[in-house]
Amino acid sequence: MKTISRILSLTITKEYYRQNAVFIFAVMMFTFGFLRSSEHITIIKLVLKLPSMLALTFLVWALHTAKVMLFALRMFEAKSNEFLYNIRLFSAPKRYLALGLMQFNLIQLTFLYSLWMIKIGIEEKQFLATLSIICFNIIFILVGIIVYEYRLKHPNVVRASPKPIQNLLSRFKTPSYLFFIRYLFAKQPVLLLLSKLFTCFMLIGVCGLYPTDTYDERLLALGGLFAAAGHTVFCQQFFYYENQFLSLSRNLPLSTQQRILGYLLTYSLLLIPELIVLLRNLPDGVSYLFALQLIIFILSMIFLNHHTQYIDNVSNDAYLQRLFFAGILFLLLIMFKIPVILMALVNFSLAIFVFHKNYYESQSS
Repeated sequence: MKTISRILSLTITKEYYRQNAVFIFAVMMFTFGFLRSSEHITIIKLVLKLPSMLALTFLVWALHTAKVMLFALRMFEAKSNEFLYNIRLFSAPKRYLALGLMQFNLIQLTFLYSLWMIKIGIEEKQFLATLSIICFNIIFILVGIIVYEYRLKHPNVVRASPKPIQNLLSRFKTPSYLFFIRYLFAKQPVLLLLSKLFTCFMLIGVCGLYPTDTYDERLLALGGLFAAAGHTVFCQQFFYYENQFLSLSRNLPLSTQQRILGYLLTYSLLLIPELIVLLRNLPDGVSYLFALQLIIFILSMIFLNHHTQYIDNVSNDAYLQRLFFAGILFLLLIMFKIPVILMALVNFSLAIFVFHKNYYESQSS
């Protein structure tokens, strides 16, 4: 059992936290760097008393659990990790324990917070809500075991017929700026749905905090930074898609302006759900002009994120390190009240510079 756990820890758990360092850092800084402990306690007490708020909390946790499970499944399916299917040679109890421990380690971001909620729930004598929290954490682990065990026993699932969404998309001609979005709908619909739900719920949560205390626009800017970090997975998928399926496009007679405009249109369309959510839930006292500037800032962060992958065939480790330190830098700039539109202009300028210098020399690592 120790052998299996160590293998899974090195190949999946450690890799997950390494690749999601920026995301986890943004969550920690937003939840514990901006909100005081007294505010957390007030929110937790409110969640424990209101079933609707508790259900929403479980939904957010379920989305996070689905996110880590999708990552683990992608790691299982990677060619470099085919040796993981040999885990089937171990006895079933050992497999279940190892897979359960892996799932437990992957959901630590929500599990540790749930422990705090359980403590407060016992103190407030909210025993039903506390029991629900415990049960849901157990369910998240059991679901992980079931899904991973199924994948181990069915490593190469062949579908007899195309997906309905692929049949629908095949009827329409697609302009070039929609190629990647169509790819997401056809090949990565679950990833697209979960990522969008996550970023939209995050923006709703940030907007919902405004009536609870006196906040300025920096809180919304931090939410924008968080939303931009949530799009890192799309930037990585776009880079992979571009190098695997559109490598010929580098030789097409397209101007730099056309290529840059294509990227901007693609990511702008991906941000439509966030724009709608932000405008519908915009707090009192925050202007629509700032909301527009915030969306431009989020777009610039994603745009720069995408283009940094072209630098010197940057390795995955170096790319994630750059994201991590960039996240810290922008967090500090926001806290020092640097205008988001100014940061957006700098991001666009840097992205275009990187594109000019590295685009044609880069390739998938």
